[in-house]
Formats: sequence, structure tokens, C-alpha cells
Amino acid sequence: MYPLPDGLFAARNQWYIAAWSEEVTREPMERWILDEPVALYRTENGKPVALEGRCPHRSFPLGRSRIVGDDIQCGYHGITFRPDGSCAAIPSQSAVPAACRVRSYPIVEQWRWLWIWMGDPALADESLIPSVDELGLGDGDHLIVSGGYNLVGGRYMLLHDNLFDLTHVGYLHMPSFGSGGGAQDTVPEVKTGPNWVSSVYTQRNVDIPDFFSRFLNFSGKVDRVQGLKLFLPCLHVGGTQISLPQKADGTPGELLGSLRVYHAVTPATRHSTNYFFAAGQSWSSDRGVSQQLFDYQKNRVIPEDIMASEYTEEMIQKSRLTSEVLVRADAVCVTGRRMFEKMIHDEMTFDPVERALTALG
Repeated sequence: MYPLPDGLFAARNQWYIAAWSEEVTREPMERWILDEPVALYRTENGKPVALEGRCPHRSFPLGRSRIVGDDIQCGYHGITFRPDGSCAAIPSQSAVPAACRVRSYPIVEQWRWLWIWMGDPALADESLIPSVDELGLGDGDHLIVSGGYNLVGGRYMLLHDNLFDLTHVGYLHMPSFGSGGGAQDTVPEVKTGPNWVSSVYTQRNVDIPDFFSRFLNFSGKVDRVQGLKLFLPCLHVGGTQISLPQKADGTPGELLGSLRVYHAVTPATRHSTNYFFAAGQSWSSDRGVSQQLFDYQKNRVIPEDIMASEYTEEMIQKSRLTSEVLVRADAVCVTGRRMFEKMIHDEMTFDPVERALTALG
């Protein structure tokens, strides 16, 4: 499904971010993930549960039902399911048909995220989740504020494309970042690993962007290095470093401040996406500064990215777009797309069910 080749949607045997930890409580909630409804809640001892969110009786949403002890009870006819997906009770009868059950998805709580595995539970290896140290969350250098969430009306690869190509920052984000906001004249350095792809944009001796000038209380020339690293399939980690210009001998200038951002992109349906966001900074130990920074990006910057993705989705659907012109700055975008394609193809090679679902999709 464009911008991936026809017939490709998303890999299922991967860990995706399903929710912020604080979102999931004793009150059940519904979230669509990989074109499936998922009911999320916590047991009495606080353990997170993720169940197929469709009652097998009349398809009432379990995420809009109620919790009874550690079980979830359908809000339509009272059929109750345990955390493992088995049926605990049917009010009108004592016998429980074998077909009366729902899927239970592996779910792991790490840092402030809940990670879900939508594929074969036998393959759900928790060691595949990026560690706190890998994500830079254990270094203590940045004070991170989390909790940003939006349901975006566009296919998930459009948001990945947006995060792969940061040359858009100086244009799309001109209203929020102001002048000098992006790496619009810079071709990124691209690196890859077994499960990741990264981009780095370096600008030397440029005017400090208005956005950083306000937060750092500095004006003048700076060196700016920005970029993102995608841990497949869903989490982009990176940010921007602002330093005084390097010296004539190549010695780096003094670091003025560093912004770190976390963007998680989890497919909801084939034409919508769960988008999670967190951000922090290194130049102040005052959490209020990080909160101000987070709020500004949440209320001003992120809506611009969402706007671009939703406008593009609308254009694709109305014009039936299936092709595009690529430019030099798309190097990381093309690399990332190919990695997604390989990930999906590798899964389909040994999963006949996924092949059938893809053919129907």
C-alpha cells in the first residue's frame, strides 16, 4: 500500500507501542492497532492486559465494556473473558463453546510505554524491544516529558516519511520554528544497522533558529546537528544539538543545548495511525522548562506534521496516486522504505495466514 508496494501493509511479528502507561487503567479503553481493535486495561494488581477488542458474540467492542475483577465483561450481553482470552461466563448458559474466546496479545511495560505484539505469541521475544539505554533514557542528560498522543487520519508510512526527511522542517514548520528552522539545503548522512536506520543533518556557522534562540536566550551563529534514528518498526529517537561554531582547527564549539525527541508511529488501520510523542532538553534542570518545550511542540509543531500527513492521505485517496518523484534528500526515506518492505516480505515468507490476509487487504 503506497508508499510501499501494492499488497504490503505492516509486519505483525514486531513490537509496537500501544499506549502510554498512564493511559491504561482499570477502565477499559479501545485502540486500533494493525487494523484490529484491541481492548486495554489493568488487573487488580496493575498488570496490563491486551485482548482482541471484538466480542465473538455480536462484535460489541470490549474496549467499551466493563471490568469485573481481573476479567472484562461485554457491555452488550455480559459475556465475560479472562486476561488470557478464554471465556469465563455466558449469562444465559453454563456450557462455553470452544469458539467463544478472544485473542490475548503479549504486552510489556517498559519506561512509560506499553509495547504490544500483534503476531504469533510464540515469537514475542522481549529482548527485541529497544532497551532504555539504547534509547538514551537512562543517561540522565535530558529531562523528558511524555504523554503526547494523536490519532492521525493518514497511513502510517506517511508519518515515517515525514520523520525520515527533515528537510521539511524549514518549510512546513516555518510558522512554529521560524527562520532557520530546518536542514533544507542539507543532504543527510544515512546509516543502517540490523533493525535501525538513522539520518544526520549537519549545518555549520548558520544563524540560530528563532525557536532555539528563544529557549537558549542566544543570538548569533551556531553549528547545528539534527537527525533521527528509527528503531524498526515504530520508534524514532533523535533531536537537535546547538553549539558555538567549531574553531579553525576543527575543535567543536561549546554545546549550548540539546533537544531530544521521541516519535512513535504505530499503524491503527490502513488509513490511520497512532502517533505518540515525548520531548526533553539538556540545558535546564527545571522540569517546567521541559514542560514548556513539550507543550510548544505538542500544540504548535506536531499539528503541522499531522496536517501534512492528512493532506497527503486525502490527496492520495482522491487522485489514486501510486508514483512520485524522488530527490537527493530522500536517501534515508528510500532506505527506510526498503527496510520495511524486507521486514514484511520476510514475515510473509513463512506465515501463510499473513499472506492470505495481505491478499484480501
